[in-house]
Amino acid sequence: MKYPSAFIFILVISTGFLFAQPADFTCKSYDTINSDIPDIVIKTLAIDNEDNIWFATGDCFFGGLLVKYDGTRYTVFDSSNSGLYDRFVTSILISRNGDKWIGSRFHGLYKFDDTEWKNYAPANSPLPNPHITDLAEDQQDILWVASEHGLASFDGKIWTVFTAENSGLPANTVNAVCIDAHNNKWVATANGFAKFNGREWQVFNTDNSQLPNNQVNSIYTDQSGCVWVVYWSGIIKINDTGWTVYNHENSGLPQFCDYKVMGDKNNVFWLATNTGLIRWDDTGWKLYTPLNSCVLSFFVNKVAVDSKNRKWIATNDGLMIVE
Repeated sequence: MKYPSAFIFILVISTGFLFAQPADFTCKSYDTINSDIPDIVIKTLAIDNEDNIWFATGDCFFGGLLVKYDGTRYTVFDSSNSGLYDRFVTSILISRNGDKWIGSRFHGLYKFDDTEWKNYAPANSPLPNPHITDLAEDQQDILWVASEHGLASFDGKIWTVFTAENSGLPANTVNAVCIDAHNNKWVATANGFAKFNGREWQVFNTDNSQLPNNQVNSIYTDQSGCVWVVYWSGIIKINDTGWTVYNHENSGLPQFCDYKVMGDKNNVFWLATNTGLIRWDDTGWKLYTPLNSCVLSFFVNKVAVDSKNRKWIATNDGLMIVE
C-alpha cells in the first residue's frame, strides 16, 4: 500500500522519530545518475555465496528487470537474453548450492543455475498458483514456495502442495514462509500464521493467541531462534520466554506501516518499512529517513546482509548499502 509524499511527511513527524540521533552508519547509494543501474525502483533483493547482489526493479504497473551486481558490473536479465519471461519478480532466493530461485507474479517459479533456466508453473508442475509471494529453503535443501493459493514444497523431484482444504494451513493466501533452527516452517497467511513441523500444524490467530490482527504479512526467524511475526502496523517477537507485541502505542513504531525484518551478524535488526529504515538493538528503535539521515528513501522494500555484515537495501529511489 502506497501513500502520498505529503502524508508520509506528516506521518514521520507524528511518530516522534524525526529528531532521532545522527545515524549509526554510513550510506552509499546507487541510482541511474551515478551508476548503470537500470531503474531506481528496487522491489526485492538477495545476496549469493560470492556476495553478488541480485535484485528486481520496476513498479507494480509496468514491471522491471532482474539484475546482478558484482560490485563493478550490472548484468540485466530479461526475455531477450535469458529464460525469464516475467517482468514482475516478487522474490529471490539463493540456495545453498548457489542456484537462483526467482518467484514471479504471472509465470510461477524460475530456477537459474548460472547456465540454464527452468520454469515451473501450474501448466507444467503441481505448483498451485502462478503468483509466488515468498521462498525459503529448509535444512534438508527442500524449497518452500508461498503463493496466492497455497504452500508448496519441492525437493528437486517431488512436489507437495498444502492448502486450507488438505492440511492445517489456515488460509490459501500465503504471504511468507521461513524456516527456524529446528527446521520448523513458519507460514504467514491472510488468516493468522502457522508453525509446521513436517507432521502437525499449530495455528495462531486472534482467537487463540495474542495476535492483534489475522492479516500476517511476513515472518522471520533470527539467529538466536526468535520468530518475528509482522502484522499490519505491528510486530510480535516470539521466544522461549513468551510473546512481545510491538506497535505504535507501546513502542513508537510508525503507524499504518508494514515491515520486513532482517537481522545482521551483530544481532542488530533492520526493518524495511514504507516510512523509512528502522534499526533496532538492545537500546531500542530508531527510524531513519531522508529527513534525518543518509537513507535515501521513505519507501524501503527489503534488507539483505552480505558476508561482511554490510546491509544492502532495496528502495523506491535506488539501491543503498549501509555500513
